[in-house]
Amino acid sequence: MKGGLYCLGRSFLVLRKGGTMGEPNNALNVYMRKTDRIRSVLEYYMGQKLPESWAFEPGDGFYTLRNSKGKLSYRQRDCMRRVRTCKSSFYLGLENQETVNLTFPWRLMELDSLVYGMEIEEIQERNRAAGERYGEEDDFKYAYRKEDRLLPVLNLTLYWGRKRWERPLSLGDMTDTDSLPVELKDLFEDHRVHLIHMRRIPEEALEKMDSDLKYVLGIMHRTGSRKRYERYIWENREYFSRIPRAAVDVIDVCTGIKDITGCLEYTLNQETGEEEADVCKALNDIKKNAEKKGMKQGVKQGETRLGALMQKLLADGRTEDACLAAADEGERNRLYREYGIV
Repeated sequence: MKGGLYCLGRSFLVLRKGGTMGEPNNALNVYMRKTDRIRSVLEYYMGQKLPESWAFEPGDGFYTLRNSKGKLSYRQRDCMRRVRTCKSSFYLGLENQETVNLTFPWRLMELDSLVYGMEIEEIQERNRAAGERYGEEDDFKYAYRKEDRLLPVLNLTLYWGRKRWERPLSLGDMTDTDSLPVELKDLFEDHRVHLIHMRRIPEEALEKMDSDLKYVLGIMHRTGSRKRYERYIWENREYFSRIPRAAVDVIDVCTGIKDITGCLEYTLNQETGEEEADVCKALNDIKKNAEKKGMKQGVKQGETRLGALMQKLLADGRTEDACLAAADEGERNRLYREYGIV
């Protein structure tokens, strides 16, 4: 069944199979857009539950740049949210990394600089539109008042790779500051990377999460053993029988269980607007197909053995024994041993 979909109760069966077949970063970015997953990683970093009053609003993570020749280019954050609490507001930038990036601290600093630049432009435009009058301590030339304030930009980098990421975790790790005169070292401003090793989040921390991130990471913890991850799937069958496609895509690009993710069928859940798949059904289908294949191979091997035995018996003129072998399993096995047919 290909190309199209048909109605199935409250859902639609999507007529296609297979995994994400895309770049790992794309799958991770799509998956981490949901607020409950963002809350989960932030709560893990903070070590406490967030108040329900915290609001996560979409932020503009797309920034254009123009070089000295007037040519436009752009930078884009993986995920940007404006977070409003009862006392403050700030920007939260989430960056997903599947591999170690040796220039990442500089890249993160550039992205933060672009956010602050955007904020300054918005303040300037607002001041000009309001016809603000500037005092002696204000900067009328740049349409900026002394009391104007920028929202702070906070960063979390989610590292999904297997290889340990030890350095660089700051701009200082990328630079040679040891040779600087001691008197000048304070002039260097560092920029840190706040990294969460997603595969190394402890099980007890996963259990506290209120999003399906705990199941996705739970699978990653167990992909070294097929028995372990299959048992984990059955223990959490309520989730894995209706797993969102975005979660499957992350599992697909971050694990080696493509024999499962590659044979899933997806249905569109109209209530959530997400495609879902039944991993438990896929496991059963794989087991049944393996059993059928094993039975066919067994029959074929049996026919090959019997044919070889018959050839030898007839070549030796043992017609009576050939008739016995065809009718009696015990006699047939005795003759197999006699002729050394395995």
